[in-house]
Amino acid sequence: MALKVLIRSLLLLFLFAWSAEQILAQSQRESIELTAGIELRGLFPVSFFTMDSVNLLEADNNFNAVYSYTGGIGFGGVIRVKFTELWNLETGIYYTRRNFEYIVRDPSVSFNESTTMSTIGYEIPIKGLVYIQMGKRVFMDVALGVSADFFASDTEVQRLSYNIQTFKNAWVRLGVLGSIGAEYRTEKDGYFYLGATFHQPFGNTFTTQVNYFRDNKGRAYFQNGEIDGTYFSVDFKYLFPPKPPKKDKVNRVIPNWKNMR
Repeated sequence: MALKVLIRSLLLLFLFAWSAEQILAQSQRESIELTAGIELRGLFPVSFFTMDSVNLLEADNNFNAVYSYTGGIGFGGVIRVKFTELWNLETGIYYTRRNFEYIVRDPSVSFNESTTMSTIGYEIPIKGLVYIQMGKRVFMDVALGVSADFFASDTEVQRLSYNIQTFKNAWVRLGVLGSIGAEYRTEKDGYFYLGATFHQPFGNTFTTQVNYFRDNKGRAYFQNGEIDGTYFSVDFKYLFPPKPPKKDKVNRVIPNWKNMR
């Protein structure tokens, strides 16, 4: 696992070093344009991206708990730096809420109950964007970058017969993200973007524990599991119209025709 993280980190470091060199070279020839906006995200479960249900089973005591990722929401502010028509750099800060469903079962006493739990996090991504112009105002783009994911606190859900606890493995964790989308640009009304993002942290983000009390008393049975924090999202972004570049002030001189010879 450590070797995979090292290889990914080296590849990303090489990519951003090369990108920075290209951007700096282009920025010396073209003016830099700054644009701000907002972004809304809908998070969805996709089993292909390792988001299947996780079954915590304690066979000796005939008790098990199943938890699954059910989606979530995210929103935040965006800042885009335009270096060239081809290269852009984008960053911001986002609020992300991931929702999970837990099902606790104990067949020996016919117990079967479900509940929901949410984890809260904040993200500061940095990604490079490459554009392909598809029409006069329509642009396709792909993006690749890294994200610093911050986790606010641990979470606990209390019920009569059981409780669920999640503990953050670290207060900040790095992740890799990639996105693809389309953008419609107008000079007066701003930019409208619709796309999708895949976000994967380097390692598990939370440890979850289910504590169950049979018949609401006696010894507690518990099981532990890991939450990796990976998600797939559909993104809507709006960027305010960029300000036109400042023009150099030119002092207008009115000639004095009477004093001219």
